[in-house]
Amino acid sequence: MKLKGLILDLDGTVYRGSEAVPGAAEVIRDLHKRGVVIRYVTNRANRPGYVVRDQLLGMGLDCGPDDVITSSDATADYLKPGPVYVIGELGLREALDAKGFVIDEKRAEAVIVSFDREFNYAKLAVATKLISNGARFVATNPDRALRLADGIVPGTGSIVAAVAAASGVEPLIIGKPERLIFDTTLRSMGLTADEVVAVGDNLDTDIPAGAAAGIRSAFILTGISTREDLATAKVQPDWTVANYDELRVVLEGLL
Repeated sequence: MKLKGLILDLDGTVYRGSEAVPGAAEVIRDLHKRGVVIRYVTNRANRPGYVVRDQLLGMGLDCGPDDVITSSDATADYLKPGPVYVIGELGLREALDAKGFVIDEKRAEAVIVSFDREFNYAKLAVATKLISNGARFVATNPDRALRLADGIVPGTGSIVAAVAAASGVEPLIIGKPERLIFDTTLRSMGLTADEVVAVGDNLDTDIPAGAAAGIRSAFILTGISTREDLATAKVQPDWTVANYDELRVVLEGLL
């Protein structure tokens, strides 16, 4: 293959906390200069892409206006515009609005569930009734928990699980480890799967999503999964690298 594009996970791959992973900015900058298309892909759905872009720029990372793909963006890209009911925050609502969706509880053809810090029984009840009456059940991503500086908090997957339990229906999932978010990403890049490498630190989400989309993957040991986890991983990466120096060597061989 000749490398034309690179898909990068964010937390644990490009940055940790408020700082870029060592070597990330330099490798990404060099690839940009050589014409490689870069996309940053995240399951986090509550923040608009432009907010994520500002964060990346503040860390010294190259990031163009269209370089961030969130699971909210992928959800809006995948579904046909129409009336929907939304459990989610600004990032999802803005992504849907930009694609012509209308949030209408009474006429909703789909229930879209995402991260929502104001989730409550009333929202659960509305979602359950709509799904029980035939509305499509869609989840931006399945991440059950988020790791913050002071501990673990519920993620989108916990809310999705509540809606699934109440309605008796399993959702269509857009984000990693499913392939749909990568399908959206490839379209935005104008590239095919065999022209791209996906890089991620999570053997449960990043690497399976790449495999499902037919994209070769590099597992980088800068985040959540460890080298020991490889032994039990259901999907194996094409490459395993310890850091960005090793990733550079792999990618140089593909250019």
